Amino acid sequence: MKEILKLAIGFILFPKRSWYKVFHSKVSNLFILKYVLVLALIGPTLSFFSMHIIEGIPLRKTVLYALATYFMDIISVYIFAWIITLFDRKISYKDALKISAFGSTAIWLSDIVDIHQILRPLSIIGFLYSLYLIYMGLKLKSQKDIKTILVMLILFGILYALNSLIAESIVQNPVVKNII
Repeated sequence: MKEILKLAIGFILFPKRSWYKVFHSKVSNLFILKYVLVLALIGPTLSFFSMHIIEGIPLRKTVLYALATYFMDIISVYIFAWIITLFDRKISYKDALKISAFGSTAIWLSDIVDIHQILRPLSIIGFLYSLYLIYMGLKLKSQKDIKTILVMLILFGILYALNSLIAESIVQNPVVKNII
């Protein structure tokens, strides 16, 4: 856990050094998974607290929302890694997974503002910084031109928006509302 936190803070404060470390050392798939599972938990946990404790939204709905956003965040990392490999066949899936997982660090850390719904718009800063982190990771690993990298960044943004829409639609779905 300490190593995950240290690396996450490193990506925020020293992104170039962190990318170098991640790409030039043996980072296991298990570590990447643990990293994603831990950091992706920040937003859903704080959203649950905010929605249920502060706003008084029913427990079942907040649990469903937290689980939906958590699993969508995890799935998005693996989907984006796959998208990276589609655009640049020279990048291995493991390196694409590193770019997707570690590039998402800022988004997950900015989810700290989910503790209060009024502050949620501030999470856009984390999204923008994650775009920068992903850009740096792609620039280090990809032989593609800047246009292709920009397309991948746009696709990341679209995937991020879809992630949010899908999680919201799960919770707002009339069938789901009848169940909960």
